[in-house]
Amino acid sequence: MELLIVACLVFLATHLGISGTPLRAVLRNSLGESAYLGVYSLLSFGSLGVMIYGYAQVPHTDFNWYPSITAYKVAKVLMLLSLVTIVMGALVKNPTAVMSEQALDNEVSGLLKITRHPIQWGILLFACGHLLANGDTASILFFGTFVLLSFFGMLSMDQRRRRETDPKWQAFMEKTSMIPFVALVSGRLRFMPDDINWVGLIAGFALYGVLYWLHDLVSGGISLF
Repeated sequence: MELLIVACLVFLATHLGISGTPLRAVLRNSLGESAYLGVYSLLSFGSLGVMIYGYAQVPHTDFNWYPSITAYKVAKVLMLLSLVTIVMGALVKNPTAVMSEQALDNEVSGLLKITRHPIQWGILLFACGHLLANGDTASILFFGTFVLLSFFGMLSMDQRRRRETDPKWQAFMEKTSMIPFVALVSGRLRFMPDDINWVGLIAGFALYGVLYWLHDLVSGGISLF
């Protein structure tokens, strides 16, 4: 359990303690853009790998709550929403993504009209679904880390981008919203049929189907049936 705890803390510190603070600019200036991204990626994927390993090694018997049938059903719905959101979010050109600021020249489209952080919301739904469907301490540590990272990561990114002096960033931040559907409800944007990426939607459903049927192979023998 100690290895899992340390890995979760390092994973959070790497993202929230570096990329979301002035330390990011200091490291970028001292190391250079490429070296910084290399070190950052190594820490991120390395700590994630240790998290997965640590989660697989500990027993999942100390329950803080016992999941119910209703919780499993809710988790399945959240997983579907999560995967569709992640896939469709990955296919839209988002200026908040790494080295994608050129997307500011494009009109806001697709899921960005719903939220400027679709992938982060997808990860948040994914983690919340798994928290509901489990309840043991290891799962709370593992998936709770992604809940914290996704939510506070969005806040951190927004805080950093609001300090941008580029009028393109200012316009993007004013037009879009972090909380889903707020920009649409407020009338700042309108969601049109052309904003639906049908390839991404179908791919998201297909991915959900694959993971649903093969869940016991990727989750240590725990079947969804």
